[in-house]
Amino acid sequence: MEKEHGWYIAVVTPNTEKSCEKKLKALWEKESDTHFNCYVPIQREMHEWPSTGKRVWIDKVLCPCYLFIQCTEQVRYKIACNAKFILHFLKDRARVDESGRTEFAVIPHDQMQNFRRMVGNAETPVTLDPSRLHIGSKVRVKSGRLAGMEGYLYRVPDGSDKLAIMLDILGCAKVDYPISLLELIDD
Repeated sequence: MEKEHGWYIAVVTPNTEKSCEKKLKALWEKESDTHFNCYVPIQREMHEWPSTGKRVWIDKVLCPCYLFIQCTEQVRYKIACNAKFILHFLKDRARVDESGRTEFAVIPHDQMQNFRRMVGNAETPVTLDPSRLHIGSKVRVKSGRLAGMEGYLYRVPDGSDKLAIMLDILGCAKVDYPISLLELIDD
């Protein structure tokens, strides 16, 4: 597998991620022209049942319904045509090709390596924040008393995130605000 190939995101039925990974590998076990890597991020976690007090280690899938596949576009197409257990591949609505079609979402190889390393070596549970907000992002408040207000996502030295609005002469006003109530503004 060449290093520069990105990772496509296949969508599968809930709770079948590991079995789909095995089926996919078995489907092309003997074909030498179809090269790909699969990955399902799994994290061991202690689970306790309150009613019995029983504690058990379980394998938790971090990205439910997703199977990450590193391959070329030609191999992705071959997989999409032949692996009926894959529902579809995620598309990136922000990327459009020359003919106006939406392109498939691809995670760069280096980002996926960092993610795999984090999942494999983290001392505390890994969580995913589905928001696309980054420090410095221009945001709008979606609901609540500040609905409609625009500002910037800001991180203060103590590590907490704040909504900040600029006051030219005074600096900026900051307030704690749940990220779930903010939406990204495209400039």
